[in-house]
Amino acid sequence: MEKLRAKLVAYSSTDMQLFSKAKQKLTKLLHKDKVEFVDKDPDILVFLTGGSEAIALQSVREYGFYLLIASADDNSWAAATEVKAWMNQNNISSILLDKDNPKSAETVDAFHMAKHAVGRLRGQKFGMVGKPSEWLVNSTINPFIIETKLGVEQVDIGWESIDINGQKSIAPDFISTFNHADTAAVIQSGKVYEALSKLIKNLGLNAITVECFSMIESCNATACLALAKLSADGIPAGCEGDITAITGMMLLKELTGMVPWMTNVAHVSREKVLLTHCTVPTNLLKDFSLDTHFETGKGLAIDGEIDAHEVTLFRFNNTLTKAFVGTGRLVTEPKKKSVCRTQVVLEIGEKVSDYFLNNPLGNHHLVIPGNYTTALRLALNVLKINVV
Repeated sequence: MEKLRAKLVAYSSTDMQLFSKAKQKLTKLLHKDKVEFVDKDPDILVFLTGGSEAIALQSVREYGFYLLIASADDNSWAAATEVKAWMNQNNISSILLDKDNPKSAETVDAFHMAKHAVGRLRGQKFGMVGKPSEWLVNSTINPFIIETKLGVEQVDIGWESIDINGQKSIAPDFISTFNHADTAAVIQSGKVYEALSKLIKNLGLNAITVECFSMIESCNATACLALAKLSADGIPAGCEGDITAITGMMLLKELTGMVPWMTNVAHVSREKVLLTHCTVPTNLLKDFSLDTHFETGKGLAIDGEIDAHEVTLFRFNNTLTKAFVGTGRLVTEPKKKSVCRTQVVLEIGEKVSDYFLNNPLGNHHLVIPGNYTTALRLALNVLKINVV
């Protein structure tokens, strides 16, 4: 994995021994497996002394994002403060870290994770099967924006090019994963899985989103199980043709190694949010059973129990200029019959509640077990996407 690039900056007449000593002292903060010292094109600027402001700015790019590292010694912090103020004024994103704060190493590690997640996205492509569902009035993104901002290509695919009923065999691990229900229904869902799997392989796709409701009407099967299995296999697979969701799923996959759960916001109060959907990556579950699809009463859907205590919440807006990042803690409440099958109630803070009630970016939100907010915010900084 490519390393982060760190440049040491100091007053022009500084003794060169200071640079050598600084590199030795920085080994815990800037681990050699993740960071290399350079003279140009840095990701990290380490301020050793005051008077280094102009030297630091020589390495700053207009559209870059930087970690600034300083200490309480030799006017280092003063220089970093001046540079950060200049960056803020010139719309260059940066974060100022204390060299002697143990938590700064965690931020450097998260930056390493974030930068390479963004790098791995570039050159990927996702399939859009059908069209975005008509109710997604705030969740489509212009393909040009996706390619410009994320480096990801959208491939449009018509349902007529996919032969679901013509699939002759089903992968044994699909059958064994979903051996909870009537074999005929599982086999029909397995045909959807096989058709989408072949499409992904033949077109070299990294992810897929499906206009699933029209498929339910045409072949009397849901995509819920197929999308759940694909996501568990490590291929982001979204439903309803939601572009904001699938692009977010791709970013989270590269950042965490897991494909997140795409959810509906079913209800919000000042303290809690209810999130639901009929498909969920099976590897995120403690246990699950199968039921019918909630909206249509047809086919099969997943009624699962999320295996987590704390989760990260995420969503892009439809221009890739803003994103929401938050957290929640799972609480146990009785399941409802009037919403999608897999359900989770999260205890949320005032800021998250205010977002959902007053300034949501749309309906579908992504859920990933664990707290990845630091790395996610850093990835958004790299992408020049504002966190709301």
